[in-house]
This record gives sequence, structure tokens and C-alpha cells, in this order.
Amino acid sequence: MRLKRFTYNFGCACVLSVAFAGAVVASPADELKAANQLYDAGKFSDAIAGYEKIEPKTATLFFNLGNACFREGQIGKAVLNFERARRLSPRDPDILANLKFAQQKLGVDELNAPTKAWQRFLRSAIDSRTPGEWRAFELTGIWLAALAIGLSLWLHRARTALMVVSVAAFAWSAAAAAALSYQAVGERAAPKAIILAKETAARFAPLPDATIHFKLGEGTAVSIYEDRGEWLYVERADGQQGWVKRDALARIAME
Repeated sequence: MRLKRFTYNFGCACVLSVAFAGAVVASPADELKAANQLYDAGKFSDAIAGYEKIEPKTATLFFNLGNACFREGQIGKAVLNFERARRLSPRDPDILANLKFAQQKLGVDELNAPTKAWQRFLRSAIDSRTPGEWRAFELTGIWLAALAIGLSLWLHRARTALMVVSVAAFAWSAAAAAALSYQAVGERAAPKAIILAKETAARFAPLPDATIHFKLGEGTAVSIYEDRGEWLYVERADGQQGWVKRDALARIAME
């Protein structure tokens, strides 16, 4: 009798555990569906709240959140979430198009780009891949170079061609490693952020009565170089630097 009761209770527990696990797994999809329905109904504020509480965050989720923010008139926040979506899916045409449109709406599309053509090209090339993709390219180059060198020891007639392949593979690996380093080190040294306030003053010193150096509009991208709690020392893409209040911006990389 005890054995049967134990088996019955254990079986019920397993069924409940599986059902609970299924509910947990299905929950984000259900929440996303509910938030999408709110968006379709024109309830953008409620849709934003729904998207923000969903975990884990994906490129699609950030994209939908950006669209809801744009429709709600929070265009700086839309730029922020489109940037977050772009980092996860850097070649998605819809994300890139909506990011550009939101920046143009605020008049910051040119301001957020590097001033020199070669810098714009380099950043565009590096940002076109995720860190995981650059890491895969780096490892692939190393393996191809090693394979070519190994084969050259056996295939003497093809040694010259194989050495050329190995050099090219090493160069490819080095370029991928440099791009990966640029993304990783650059983000740690100077995290990127988006101004969310309609307009905020960049001052010469981290003091509320310090002289204003220049103004930063909503949607402007900046790099953070120093953190003093309430104040952050930031740099715009054109090199202009100043101190701004922390609550005027949000970092692209979520902590």
C-alpha cells in the first residue's frame, strides 16, 4: 500500500512539475503575444510596460519595444531600443531602417555618425557582425591556417599555394580578432549611451551651476568616459565632450 501511494504521489509530482515547467517556458511567448495585442490595439503605453517586463530580451523584443516607444512619442527611447536590437541582429534590414528613421525624426542621424568617411566605413564594417560572429571568424582563420601549414608538409608541389592560404587565413583571423577587441574593449572603456531627455546641457564641470559647453538633444549617441555618480563625462561622435546628469541618458548595453 505504501509503495503504491508513494508511486502515485511521485507520479503526480512529476506531472505537476512538467506542467509547471511548460507554463514557465510558455510564459514569455504568452507575454509577448499579449504585448503585441496591446500594440495592435493602439495601447502603446501598456505595450511598452508589457515588453519591458519580458525576459530574456531578444532582438525581436527590443525591436517591438522600439516601435511602441516611437508610436508613444518616446523617440529617444525608441532609438535606444533599436540600437539594442541592432547589437543582437546587426544586419536585420527592418531594425536598421527603423533606427535610421527614428534618428532622422530627431535630426541626429548625421550627428551620431563619425565625422570622417573612413571612420564611418570602419565602424559600419565592425558593427555588421556580433562579437560571437567575429569570434567564430577568428577561430576559423586559425584552423584554416594550421590546416594549410600541415598540408604543405605533405603536399610539396602545392606548398606555395598552401602557404599563401595560410598567410591569408592568419590575416583574416587577425582582422577578426581586432574587430572583436574593438567591440569588447571599446564598450568597457567607453560604454555607449543614448540621450533620453528632450534636451540636456553638457557642462565644463560636474556641477549644476557650471558653464554650459553645448546642448545634447534627444536620441544623441554618446560615449561615457568617466562616472562620478550623479554626473557622467561623455563624448559625442564629433568629439565634443562635457559633463551631463546621469538621469538624462541610458546605456545601450543593459547591466
